[in-house]
Amino acid sequence: MNLVVFTYFFRRCSLLEEYELEESYLNKSSALHRRHYGQYFTPDNIADIMQQWVLHNLQGTRLLDPAVGLGKLVKDIPTTYDIDAYDEDLKILEANRDFFSSHSSIQLYKHDFLVDGWDKTYDAIICNPPYIPFRNEDEKEIYLNLFRQNMGVSLSTYTNLYGLFILKALHQLDENGRAAFIVPSDFLNARYGTKIKEYLLQDSSLEIIINTDIQMGWFKGAATTSSLLLFDKSNRSDTIEFIRTQSNEELQQAATYMLSDRKKPLGIIHHRQDLIPADKWRLHFYQEDQKRFKNVLPLNHFAAAKHGIKTGSNQYFCFNNSKMRQWNIGKQHFLPCISKSAQLMKPFFTYIDYKQLVQKDEQMLLLYADDEQLEDHALVQYLEDGKTHRVDQRHLIRSRKPWYRYPVLDAAPILVNVFNRKQIQFVRNKTNVRHLDQLIGIYLYEEYEEDADLFMAYFLSERAQELMANPHKEYGKDLKKLEPKDLNTSLVLDVQVLSEEQKQEIRSLYERIEYLTIHDGDQRELEHNYQLLNTLFHNWIQPFEEEEL
Repeated sequence: MNLVVFTYFFRRCSLLEEYELEESYLNKSSALHRRHYGQYFTPDNIADIMQQWVLHNLQGTRLLDPAVGLGKLVKDIPTTYDIDAYDEDLKILEANRDFFSSHSSIQLYKHDFLVDGWDKTYDAIICNPPYIPFRNEDEKEIYLNLFRQNMGVSLSTYTNLYGLFILKALHQLDENGRAAFIVPSDFLNARYGTKIKEYLLQDSSLEIIINTDIQMGWFKGAATTSSLLLFDKSNRSDTIEFIRTQSNEELQQAATYMLSDRKKPLGIIHHRQDLIPADKWRLHFYQEDQKRFKNVLPLNHFAAAKHGIKTGSNQYFCFNNSKMRQWNIGKQHFLPCISKSAQLMKPFFTYIDYKQLVQKDEQMLLLYADDEQLEDHALVQYLEDGKTHRVDQRHLIRSRKPWYRYPVLDAAPILVNVFNRKQIQFVRNKTNVRHLDQLIGIYLYEEYEEDADLFMAYFLSERAQELMANPHKEYGKDLKKLEPKDLNTSLVLDVQVLSEEQKQEIRSLYERIEYLTIHDGDQRELEHNYQLLNTLFHNWIQPFEEEEL
């Protein structure tokens, strides 16, 4: 057997053993136990990338894994390094007892890393920390006090434990040290992440953030996107590079790039002095698009995106015909409304759609009580029932006077689903029906109201999906959440640069798409018109040539 074949065979056997060990632990431990300790296992390719980073040009041999688990991150590190490994879960350490007992270079500490070893320093740190909030009030108080005493940092009570692992590890990283973390990316946008980002900017050793789209699925069972944080204290630069990966091929490209001279950036470079801790840093993976494409401007140049009506209790304020008859409340006390995003099945919503939903007894009526109408006995009785069931004491409701009155917005010409899978769902509202907070309304400024169909045509295009794909938060199974502020900064077609001939060309295609969609027309013709529309926007919204930038 030659060396290449032997190496391949050994690696395959090693991966098989790791897989069997992980599967064995998953079968023997309960999901409740793993959630208690925030355990999500590092994929093999991610572990390799992290090891390559921390060992590259490393000065020193002292290495730390603060949450060692089954030992995947330290398993292939040469025995010439002295490794301190922490984990407080005795069950997971027992699952890989043979590995830890056979590696004399690993010093195992069956303790809580966040409490122990504050005075130690390390040349390299590699970590996949637990992904859990504080487990109880006592734990929260102990941890927050430790960070105030040892680092002078006052953290939010909502901080996830992985944020504490990052900060303490950096505190213990030697002045010439390197570190790699794989963590959920929600701290980049979350309010509790402000203090963490503030410290990262002060520390100035964060070199690269590699972010993944949710569909890559780095972690089994973790409903969030993930980020690789790569630190190098020996090379404190004044920039951070944000790299977005959408496939394993792009991830491998980033892995090769991170060990190169990095003279030609792979991602988007931001100067530390321009980064604001309170801002949503996920946008930094996307913001370059505005500079790179012609004929686009932020949406807020033409319109304002706003949340739908917030009733405080849709269950209480929304009615169908059956509920209206049950309480004998007159129709004059209701506004037509779209109460759920699932009621929008097509990209066009018409009065026929509304009437069909009403006939299906969907909740399409919104109770809106005017003071002058309170002489209606049935209405008064329903409001009293609401107080009996303490609806008036709910979070958004209790500060309102009167409690049953909420701000009402006009119907929006274009609606956007707050939660989307893979593609952002836009709907042209052809009615005067209002919407609730599962939807965002796009309200065009007066001078652009007549261009509603032009904007909707753009929203139906592939180019729009490409340029507007900067979600506020991402969950599992491709689920993305949008906020109005995210939409307001998203890039849309600059209708001001279009000639009348170009506008008419868009409208002709758009009107045909609308007709075929509403009337269930020929599917092949519909797809053909979509292709023509995509071609138009692809040709008009082109990247700038390098010399034009």
